[in-house]
Amino acid sequence: MPTAPRPPFAATRHVVGLVAVAAALSALGVVGLALFRGGQPYWLLILMEACIALAGVVGVMFWRGCYGRAPALAVACVAGTVFTAGFLSWLSVRGGMVLSDGSSVSVKTLMLARVGAAVMLGVLAAFEVLSRDRASVPAILKAIAAGALMIGVLAAMYAARTRLDALPAWLVWSGAAILAVCAMGLFCAAVHFTIRAFELGGAKETAAPSATTAPGATSS
Repeated sequence: MPTAPRPPFAATRHVVGLVAVAAALSALGVVGLALFRGGQPYWLLILMEACIALAGVVGVMFWRGCYGRAPALAVACVAGTVFTAGFLSWLSVRGGMVLSDGSSVSVKTLMLARVGAAVMLGVLAAFEVLSRDRASVPAILKAIAAGALMIGVLAAMYAARTRLDALPAWLVWSGAAILAVCAMGLFCAAVHFTIRAFELGGAKETAAPSATTAPGATSS
């Protein structure tokens, strides 16, 4: 018979659950503020906050024992959604959310708190993966290396954006296109190795040894 997978650590479940509840409540509060006191429609912000609220629901389900066969993947999905939607929510109102009374509310602090929470959840997801199967360590390290190289390429492109005025436009655009392709390839590699690590850290089913019939024995 297949063996039951090891459940996630209790500390992981509790931390993820509490963060998920906080994220969902913050999303509901921002949506309420935008709908009832917003000085203009903030549909993109509301959409991103709805994604965060759904991620909070998934986190609470994980807290209650769901996703036992792939706990790290569930936590990673919550972390990725909170990180991406939180950043896009802030980006949609970078100057602050203007209220109906003319005042404005900044969501930068909330965005930073969500980014920090998402990073913490990502670390917990990686810990769950590594604790299930050490074979996932090389894949995790390759994903980190690819991600670091991608960030390096993007940082180089950003740093050189104002230092290429003396070069021909075609050369600048050609170099930018090549670096963009390299960054995209590194991003794909990072995602591939991350998925591979989660596959190795997933639940494995092992069949129990079957009973053998003693020589000469007959079944009734």
